[in-house]
Amino acid sequence: MTILSLRGIEKSYGPIQVLHGIEADVEEGEIFAIIGPNGAGKTTLFKVMTGESYANAGTVTFDGRDVTNEPPHLRTRAGMGRTFQVARVFNPIGTADNVITAIESRKRAQGVRDAPWWAIRPSVTTSEEAMQLLDGVGLADKAAMVASELSHGDRKRLEIAMTLAGRPRILMMDEPTAGMSSADREQIGALIRRVMAAGAGDGRRMTVVMTEHDMSVIFGLASRILVMNQGRRIALGAVEEIRNDPQVRDVYLGKEDQRLEEPA
Repeated sequence: MTILSLRGIEKSYGPIQVLHGIEADVEEGEIFAIIGPNGAGKTTLFKVMTGESYANAGTVTFDGRDVTNEPPHLRTRAGMGRTFQVARVFNPIGTADNVITAIESRKRAQGVRDAPWWAIRPSVTTSEEAMQLLDGVGLADKAAMVASELSHGDRKRLEIAMTLAGRPRILMMDEPTAGMSSADREQIGALIRRVMAAGAGDGRRMTVVMTEHDMSVIFGLASRILVMNQGRRIALGAVEEIRNDPQVRDVYLGKEDQRLEEPA
């Protein structure tokens, strides 16, 4: 089943055309990666997919619904979660409080009230859900820490927990391992696999769309890969197809690039 569809996506900034008729389908339950050299248009396409920027032409369809001109918050309510290259968390408050805030935001949007209007503390169910999410990303022992005190990798994990608190059907991840050590990259990769295995929380499979520069991460996680160059799609296929595509090697991977080796 196709959960996210792009048809004829064009994007320009003034006289400069950045995207040229991009077409792709993301299937439910897969990890779909977008790669390409600097300036290929990956970030712009990602912004168009998530609603941070709007296409000049073409359509974005999410779960059978045309969201081309919908803002990010409406896409979020429809089931699209997003993480950022630099983790966006509430640094002045506690780790658990960040997740509680995300849960209460979801409940408010859904019209769910499980505590009196005058309550100054989160409900028991909200607190329990927050701890379950923190445990799932390996942060349960840091629940009381202020978010600003967390390491870069832990803030990334916290952002993922906050995003999952919205119970998304699709998780959009912009450079999830950017700036991380090799150990942190491995842990984030393992976390993404656990998220996929756990599903969307309603019996449906989770889907991940990600941009990433680290090819060992891409080759270790992705089901299919979209390769872009100069705003155009030059390849789309399974890992082995992309790894062996001569054009992809020429414009991005390199003929003898060590990034082509199998991930450890």
